[in-house]
Amino acid sequence: MSTDIRANLDAERLATGFFEQTWQPIIANQPEAVRSHLAAERVLVAALLADSGYRTVVEAGCADGSLLASVILNAGVGYLGLDVADGAVRACAAALRDLAESAGRPLPPAVARRADIRDLAAVLGGRGAPSTPPVLTAFPFNVFGNIPEPRHALKAAASVSADALILTYDTSTDARALRDEYYRACGFAGVFTVDEAGVHYEDGLFTSSVYEPAVLTGWLEELGYAVTVTPYGRVGLAYHGRRGR
Repeated sequence: MSTDIRANLDAERLATGFFEQTWQPIIANQPEAVRSHLAAERVLVAALLADSGYRTVVEAGCADGSLLASVILNAGVGYLGLDVADGAVRACAAALRDLAESAGRPLPPAVARRADIRDLAAVLGGRGAPSTPPVLTAFPFNVFGNIPEPRHALKAAASVSADALILTYDTSTDARALRDEYYRACGFAGVFTVDEAGVHYEDGLFTSSVYEPAVLTGWLEELGYAVTVTPYGRVGLAYHGRRGR
């Protein structure tokens, strides 16, 4: 990242504007293979929360709340959704209201906030934001792979003593084919590259990386997390990083 403050601010505004324009197509245009992947993701999260003891889950890149919000609230856990796109946050807040009205029973506290995951410490301590420990920071649907500085996101979670759950793909050819179909359905026409860190896709401002297990596990372990890696669906991998409590 540039050391020029104005350049950094301009880059962040550009990125935020990009996600404001694209979050709806990214959520709406899901081929059947992606819908199946997300269904398996929700089953895994529900099973993890059933006996985890977590009291709050922060969903990074919550979009319209359709990824994990209902699973988290149905597990009896407080929910804090974060997204950099204003439209996504408004849609998530509306979805949370709908969930509360249709539940027929009291649900745990749930709010959506416009914020970058790197600012988690400030948001989690803010007024009205669920923050009862133990806290889990969840990155659904390869949101972690869309973050330009992913290690900063993990440091933000570690700074508030939150556990981390990264839901992503494996680096197989099947996963690459699924991703390619999905990105094209979203209107992207980028290219894949492969290096020692993983399999990366880029089309202008849109980037999406899937990291090698050793790389991602290493980043978590450097921050003091004990890591469990669990396959799910056809090509999914869940990295659950737990801090000693």
